Amino acid sequence: MIQLPLALHTGRRVVVGFSGGVTSAWCAGWALRTYPRGEVVLLWHDTKEEHPDTYRFIGEMAAALGMPITERSDGRSVTEVFRDEGFLGNNQNAMCSRILKREQGQRHLRELQGQGFSVVKVMGFSAREPDRVQRAWSEASIGGYDVRFPMIETGTTKQDAATWCSCTMGVRPSAMYEWAEHANCVGCVKGGRAYWLAVHEHEPDVFEQRARLEDEFGHSILRGERRTGETRAPFLRELVQVGLKRKVTQREGITIGPCECGD
Repeated sequence: MIQLPLALHTGRRVVVGFSGGVTSAWCAGWALRTYPRGEVVLLWHDTKEEHPDTYRFIGEMAAALGMPITERSDGRSVTEVFRDEGFLGNNQNAMCSRILKREQGQRHLRELQGQGFSVVKVMGFSAREPDRVQRAWSEASIGGYDVRFPMIETGTTKQDAATWCSCTMGVRPSAMYEWAEHANCVGCVKGGRAYWLAVHEHEPDVFEQRARLEDEFGHSILRGERRTGETRAPFLRELVQVGLKRKVTQREGITIGPCECGD
């Protein structure tokens, strides 16, 4: 009698969005503790503009988990997408994320469903992201698959996830967390004012490249910001002139430090 792999017995695939962030890494570990290993897929999309240390983290974490990475990428960089679409993404319309990540992920889920698998999508959203959670629920309902949010289910915080990466798995999170809330691509157009001031300080070459794109396309990356009551959002170079006069803080930073191990 031929023994088939467990995944073929169950007909299920558990797809973890493996983005290079600490919460997605923690969710990968959770999935491996919750489901048979043969069912779990670590799905990654390369934007071609990730921080170099994020690439390091992705590789080391996958090795620590003993799992391969399944890559589904468009093949273009963020900047190439802007030029091909004739539009500079901004914090109100980040079509780069949709094209390079969400559409690639949805395509892979449909491929699995076409092969006869039922699909569970695991996402690292927290309770602080209700809009993203609601959108994910809606997409799952339309797409005919299940979705789980283990960070919310278990009450795990982003700091908990970061500590798990460093202390339990022995993999230091991406250096981006030293100055940014997320390990998105460097120069992520979804970032707010605090983020762009941090990019200016820590990644000045990327800041200048994005500022030149604003000149090229004729509008600000921050055009979606209306909370300040301004008639228009500032361009990045203008933001620096105003922003450096006052302190702008990140909302959900994490601490990356040495593990405190007891005897």
